[in-house]
Formats: sequence, C-alpha cells, structure tokens
Amino acid sequence: MHRKKRGTMKKPNTFQTILSVASCKATRAILRKTGRGGTALPGIVAMKAAKNILSKVSEGMQTIVVTGTNGKTTSCNMIEHALTYGGHDCLRDKSGANMLHGIAADLISEADWRGNSKHPYAVLECDEAALKLLVPYFQPEVIVVTNLFSDQVDRYGGVQNTLEEIRAGIKLSPESTLVLNAEDPLSASLAQNVPNRVVWYGLEKSVGVQGNVDLADAGVCPVCGCEYTYDYHIYAHLGGFRCPKCGYRRQMPDVAVLSIDKKGTDGSTIHLETDGVTQEVHVALPAVYNVYNAAAAVAAVKALYLPAQEAIDSLSSVHSAFGRLETFDLDGISLQMILVKNPAGCNQAFSYVTGFDEDYTAVLCLNNRTGDGHDISWIENTDYEKLTSDPHLKKIYVGGDCADQLWARLEKADAEEAEMERITDYPGLVKSLKEDGRPVFILPNYTAMMDLRQVLTQATGNKEFWE
Repeated sequence: MHRKKRGTMKKPNTFQTILSVASCKATRAILRKTGRGGTALPGIVAMKAAKNILSKVSEGMQTIVVTGTNGKTTSCNMIEHALTYGGHDCLRDKSGANMLHGIAADLISEADWRGNSKHPYAVLECDEAALKLLVPYFQPEVIVVTNLFSDQVDRYGGVQNTLEEIRAGIKLSPESTLVLNAEDPLSASLAQNVPNRVVWYGLEKSVGVQGNVDLADAGVCPVCGCEYTYDYHIYAHLGGFRCPKCGYRRQMPDVAVLSIDKKGTDGSTIHLETDGVTQEVHVALPAVYNVYNAAAAVAAVKALYLPAQEAIDSLSSVHSAFGRLETFDLDGISLQMILVKNPAGCNQAFSYVTGFDEDYTAVLCLNNRTGDGHDISWIENTDYEKLTSDPHLKKIYVGGDCADQLWARLEKADAEEAEMERITDYPGLVKSLKEDGRPVFILPNYTAMMDLRQVLTQATGNKEFWE
C-alpha cells in the first residue's frame, strides 16, 4: 500500500465531521425516497457543515480520478470493474454528478459517522473544470485524461481552455501518476514540464485508417506552434501525430492495442500488449472508442502498481454504464441508448449505429439545459449525413427542448420528412417503439438522456442510474 498523498486542506474536527456526514446521508436518503438521484445537493449541504470534509473522508484511500471530454463514465466503470474483479473493495461515484459537490456526496455518503472511509480504493469521474477544485482536498494516486474535444463551448470556450483547466489541476497534484492518451496531441501535452510519472495508452497503426484528419480541435504543436502531420489516423484528431518542425510527437504507449480483430454488438476482440506480452482480449463493450476506454482502464490499474493482468481479464465481463451503450428490453425489442454531446462523440456513435446489416429506428433528442451547455451549434459540425444516408434507417423520432433545430439539421442532411416524427411525450414514444417493432438506437444528449432513461427504466425494469 502506498502512502496516501495529502491535500492542502485542514481536516474538520469530530463534531463537524459527524454533522457533515449525517446531513449528507439524510439529504440523499430523502431525495432518493422521492425518486430523485440525490446527486449534488447532499454534497452542498455536507460541505456547508464542514467545508473541508473531503480531506477527512478521502483519508487512507487509493484514488483514481478520470477526466476528459468523452469516455469518463465508461472508463470509470471499467476501472471499478477491474479493481473489484481483482478482489479490491472499491467506491465509485456512479451517479455521474462529476462536479465537486457531486463527488463529495458520493464520498461522504459511503463514509462512517466519524468520516472514515469504508473502501481502500475509489474511482471518481471528474469534470474537466472541477479537477483543480478537487485536488486541494486530496491528491489522487492516478489522474486519467481520456481525450479532449470541443464540448459545451458556452461554458469552456475553445478546447484549449478545457486543456488549461485540466493542466491547472495537474499542477496542484505533482505526485499523481498521469495516464494519458498517446494519440491525442492535446492530452499528451499535459506531460510536458511536470514532475508527474506518466503511463501512456493507445492504439497502434494497424488499428487506424488513412483519411482526412479533423484538426479543428487539435490545435498546434505546443513546443513550436507548427501544424501536425499524421502517420496514421484513428478518428477526429487522434492518431500518429508528429510535428515536422521540432519533433514533438506521439509517445510509445505502455498499454498498446496492436489490432482490432473482430467488432460486433457484443464487443470487440483485440490484441493488447503490455509489459512486453501480447495477448488476445475480448472487450465486452462495442465500438472503437470503448477499445480506447479499455486500454485506459488497464493503464490506470497498472499505474496503481496492481497487476495489469487483473484488469485485462476483467474486460470480457464488463457491463455498460447508464446511458452509454446501455440496453433496454422492451417486450423483446432491443433499445440501446448512446449518450452524444459533441461532434467527435456523435460521429463515432453514428459509425457504430450504421455498421450493422439490420433495419432499425433512431431516436434523436436534444436539450440545451445547464447540464448540456446552452450552445447547440455543435450539431452543425456533426455528420448527420452519415446517419440519414444509411439504407437500414427506417424511422427517426426527433425530440427534446431543441427538437426544431435538430429537425432542421436533419432536413439539411437530406432526411426524408416522411420518415421523421416529432416526439411529444416520452411515454408515448415507448408505445410507438413497441408498435414499430424494430431495434432502436437512442441518441440523446445528457439531460435528454436522463429524462428518457427514467421513462425507459419504469417501462423495462432497468436499475436506477445511481445503482
């Protein structure tokens, strides 16, 4: 067991701790009794009672924090599964409330009345801007950065601002091991000029394709400002990048996917290399981006100095997190929900959906609430044409607060108006999907996903999102 890295905050006294824990547990119990998730509010209440309670409830835990644009929840899910598969008791912030108070609510609720943790390990999903707020309370053993793409531009501005938010958090946590995506020039740049140990993960050339690289988010070389060239391309700006002027380039990964040998709805079969050993591995979640998440999970466990083989073996039995390729059985009809919230993630979802030789129905829902970002202009930079040109797409349901804008974007993508229908209420949608009888792909952004999922959970008996 490694020595727990301390934060800079002073721990609360015993009375403050008991009051804080009690108020957190009581608030969450009331909220969940009324059918609400009890996500951030219990943490707010608890930190009012004891501002520095996180420094107490995190004491003694080995902590992995996962941040980045896409893949946070699924990577956390895979890491938690790997740790429990290896026999390690692990806390996980399953609710997805990844700002400071949401993380606090999960940590405090799982502590005993004196604020002592019940778990030796914790896997925490953290919003990119929240990292710098979290690490003063405790420095994680491991910080995983999945990738960086434009997302919630009204909140973050450009992707470079998101990068700087994460960099600020890392600078406050110099003893944490960084787990970084070798193919993302943005997240890879976080290894520059810091004392942190780094574990790299990535996909090798044989996995990628030669094609047009989208440099909209990639920026320029952080060393000399030159534009990158690519030896191979995975998707968006991920791939074998290098600067032709100064030599800044992709690092060789410690956990490397050498090939993807088989892709299907039940997952992917890959060849994975780590510690000089190559082996065939089945990842029980489909799509290339989940191969990335799997490599990140193995790298995170390796960064904890635990056996990487435990994580590798666990990949064949991992399950989807809520809303991320989550499947619902609606009277024998398969419904699969895929959260989409930015062009890079949405385009990858379209690649997955259009990759099967079977007729299907698509449900597209778009909100612009605070949890989503109010700026929905990202849909203009998303390849809806890939979806609408698929001959197996037979029906599109369009809903959410921004249904009008989404409808217009689909018309621009040459969607057949006769094949589109507006969603007026989600229970009515469930009835229509039963009548259609085809497999369904549901692609909502975050708050639309939460609204839809509540209705589908009631209709199909799936677990609540915090379970």
